[in-house]
Amino acid sequence: MGKRMLGGLLLVVCLLGLGGCVFGSVDEMYALPKSSEAYVNLQAKINEEKGTGEYIAPLNGENRQTIQLVDVDEDGLQEAVAFFRDADADTPLRIVIFKQDDQGEYQVYARIQGVGSEIDSIEYVDLGGAGESDVLVSWQAGSSLRTLVGYTITDGQPTEIMRSAYDRYLTADLDGDGQEEVVLAQAEEESSSTRIEYYDSRDGVLTLTATSPLSDGTTDISSWSAGWLEETVPALFVTSYFGRDVLLTDVFVLDDQQGLRNIAWNPETRRSDSTFHYYTGVEPEDINGDGLVEVPVARTVAAYGESSVDQFWWLDWIHYQTDGTQTVMTTTYHSGDGWYLDIPAAWNQVGDITMCQQESSTIGVRSVTFARGGQDEESTPEPFLEICCLTGSDRSRQADQSDRFTLYEDATIIYTAEFLDSSWDCGLNEETMLTSFHASLGVWNTSS
Repeated sequence: MGKRMLGGLLLVVCLLGLGGCVFGSVDEMYALPKSSEAYVNLQAKINEEKGTGEYIAPLNGENRQTIQLVDVDEDGLQEAVAFFRDADADTPLRIVIFKQDDQGEYQVYARIQGVGSEIDSIEYVDLGGAGESDVLVSWQAGSSLRTLVGYTITDGQPTEIMRSAYDRYLTADLDGDGQEEVVLAQAEEESSSTRIEYYDSRDGVLTLTATSPLSDGTTDISSWSAGWLEETVPALFVTSYFGRDVLLTDVFVLDDQQGLRNIAWNPETRRSDSTFHYYTGVEPEDINGDGLVEVPVARTVAAYGESSVDQFWWLDWIHYQTDGTQTVMTTTYHSGDGWYLDIPAAWNQVGDITMCQQESSTIGVRSVTFARGGQDEESTPEPFLEICCLTGSDRSRQADQSDRFTLYEDATIIYTAEFLDSSWDCGLNEETMLTSFHASLGVWNTSS
């Protein structure tokens, strides 16, 4: 029944399209006006604007529908935004915003013209422009050249408030004024380095007000995001590659005197060399749920016995204060099997924990065992905890073997734990083990 109703909806939409079914996905159709009269009116206006051109959609970002319903001017009513390309025009790219009048019919509110081959992205954000609404558009020419342009719209007329080529960008409120600022990453070809540029609103125009380099020796940015450093202090966290396998994180805050300041920066090495870790997939986040962002820093843990890997990595999650003071908030171990474990504080205090990983691809069992001792030949390891990842067809029976108990399971995988005979109390029991264990969607490899 559901499929028939969806098929009927598709047919009605395509018939109403007059020139064909222009809305390519179900998500796009869910964004259409509920009123059929409003839809027919909007479709007619869109077809008029299309002319001999074609419909396109932004390539990246959160807003990628061919036609988008969004309250552009924040008046409580949604406008319709459509995207077109006419290769024969002087300005081949065009964004048209349609606004409903007093009779509920859509009329052209604004047209934004662009030069290039694609619209890379669009954001509807408050940039502090002097108009009724602000829009941030990335125009793309060719495969890699992109230009970011900010517009403020007054009485249907768009006015540029910023324009810059860029490698990457994000919007964030780093000064806490309630408006979004623009942060660009710019590669410097002469020095093979990258600088961060911060654009803030000055008299309705986005102006470059601060710059700061990333750590020396970094190459591509792996991830970046804004978050809270302290309760009232926003910060920018940029994680970049350093060499082939190493990543490090620069932490930027706004300073009235110094502009964009990297609080993790070591002036002697010219990089944030206390924030190293060694695998992709790990980035700053609020790991302990306190509302503040922590930065992962790796440290090695020795392997013992016939381990399939030579060493392991634990992550100390660091909270930074604006003066650069660092505090370890928690420690975790992230496996390569989609789970991670909160490391109890007692394990850090004893300082002699070792690990062993063993796997059998034929029966779908991969185990990680924690032991005390075993760092060298004079020390005998005493295993106390084993965590298994079970993926074979016999996983349900395997999960019931010995004293294993289930930590998590779904249709394809079961994670189990077992406390082994040991003279040392590791500080966990079955209840606290369940709260310390996390099944994660990302597969983070923290062994090598």
